[in-house]
Amino acid sequence: MPLTHFYVSGEASTTQPPEDHHHLRWPTAPGKTDTVKSAIGWWLSSLGSLPTQAIDLVRIAGGAYLVDRLSGRPSAFTRRLHLAVEVADPEPWEGDAINQLAQLLFWLTGDTWELQLVQDPTTPNDPVADTSETAQSVALLSGGLDSYLGALHLLSTLSEPPLFVGHYDTATAVRRAQNTIHSWLQETHTPPPSYTQIEFTQVAAKKESSSRSRSLLFVALGAAVAASRGASKLFVPENGFTSLNLPLHPNRAGALSTRSTHPETFYRINTLLQSLDLSLAVTNPFAANTKGEEMRLVADRHPASGWDRIAGFTVSCSKLDGARIKGGDSTLNCGLCYTCVTRRGAFIAAGIEDSTIYLSNEFTGDARLELLERRYSDRAAISYATTRGIDDDAIDAGTWPPDADPDEISELARRGLAELGNVDLT
Repeated sequence: MPLTHFYVSGEASTTQPPEDHHHLRWPTAPGKTDTVKSAIGWWLSSLGSLPTQAIDLVRIAGGAYLVDRLSGRPSAFTRRLHLAVEVADPEPWEGDAINQLAQLLFWLTGDTWELQLVQDPTTPNDPVADTSETAQSVALLSGGLDSYLGALHLLSTLSEPPLFVGHYDTATAVRRAQNTIHSWLQETHTPPPSYTQIEFTQVAAKKESSSRSRSLLFVALGAAVAASRGASKLFVPENGFTSLNLPLHPNRAGALSTRSTHPETFYRINTLLQSLDLSLAVTNPFAANTKGEEMRLVADRHPASGWDRIAGFTVSCSKLDGARIKGGDSTLNCGLCYTCVTRRGAFIAAGIEDSTIYLSNEFTGDARLELLERRYSDRAAISYATTRGIDDDAIDAGTWPPDADPDEISELARRGLAELGNVDLT
């Protein structure tokens, strides 16, 4: 399989990459070049004063995200990708860190990555954000249901509210959900929590739809904000059942979701941060909970507050392809993909009314039949898993961090499958 080469630099760089490299130019300040659109400049000055390790982690993760989206995936699935990135300081990466990051990208995307770091010839911009005020923690807030529930949970349990960070690209649904959550949090919490929403995407049309590397970019952005404020913890809320990414069917390598919040992913990210001497721990506050259980936790702390109405505007759908069906809408949750079924099962398990508009409920006739056909694989795998269960051999064969408990994983999987089993897939 041929090796595809990419080179990422700031737009002010004078370095000319080799001719066989696709050159991606990151704008110096928030804005757009002919290849990259970014709400943060090349030196991340809008985020404040940062250590070079944090700047370079965002550059490399951002570069990997761009490459991931711009590289078509062959029928054999695995791609061979060479990514060269101009960095502020290569030295912190010269030990284990660069290899750890390449292995982390392989783990997340299933592709082979060759990473090359090049000394950046440009000089830093002065920070434009005042980050003199410190914070204890940062939390990712993506516009999805889990991150929204995580925000409510953290706001009600932490002594000091976290700083929230969101990433969006060209997905209108994600941006709309983030804005809805932001507005509601501003109106209902005193003082209003801080929420930094960061746009970052490629300019050309994407060739790969899965964006399996997005989680690393999202974490890198959260780590940069945390480093700018001296925060020691980064929360990444996701229900523990989905995070396990266990195969629902013997023919499927996973639950057709990414490993973005898998326990092994957090272990590898934390190991990488330690290698870079970044004093930050990444953790999932819902690692031991199903989606229904995390929703019940929030409901018990927020009775009659209106949070459940806002939950209906969050985005869980892994497809967002509704516009391809006549009369459909690409901004609505489909209702029948694996992540939508997990969402619907959570509302049922928690005993909370689900106000979400699902395409599966809106479509009738041929349009509904087409959606059912498009989701046949997901529906069949879910039906198989809820009937047969997940074999302990699949858990034993999985990759887990050193402190993982197979019995706890098995029990969490059992409870999660029970929630899926409550959803009508017809």
